[in-house]
Amino acid sequence: MALEYTLESSTKMTPTQAMDLLASSLHELAWGEERFVLYDPTVTICATQSLSMTRKVIERGFRFVPDLSVEFRFVSNSDYECFRETMLLATMLLLEHVQDSVLLFNGEIIVLQRFGGKLVLNSEYHIFEDDDWLRSRLSLPFERRPLPSPLM
Repeated sequence: MALEYTLESSTKMTPTQAMDLLASSLHELAWGEERFVLYDPTVTICATQSLSMTRKVIERGFRFVPDLSVEFRFVSNSDYECFRETMLLATMLLLEHVQDSVLLFNGEIIVLQRFGGKLVLNSEYHIFEDDDWLRSRLSLPFERRPLPSPLM
């Protein structure tokens, strides 16, 4: 089973702009064929417009309409710690350019969310280390608390 995380965001940014931003900032990532994906040995990243059904589900569950979907897919049997760090860096970079967002694991479990500029990490989903580990990597203020998913 693949590990997939999707960042759903409300933004004016296009998928192409999002991918160009990630490519210009995360230099360890390489372009795939036809500049559709970015990848390294641990992750593949692609950005698309949010699908109509996804827009409806996110609006119903989180009260915002996403325009952009960025998928992070873990490459099996690779370095999970490196994947996790790349995904966190990419997510934080994108959060600088979007409004409301939610990062979901396998389309249901909330990893983090940002609504009205307030970043909250799900304390019941243990992808990130302790708060000191996060503070050393994040420039945005954040809090940790349980985030039950309205999608489950």
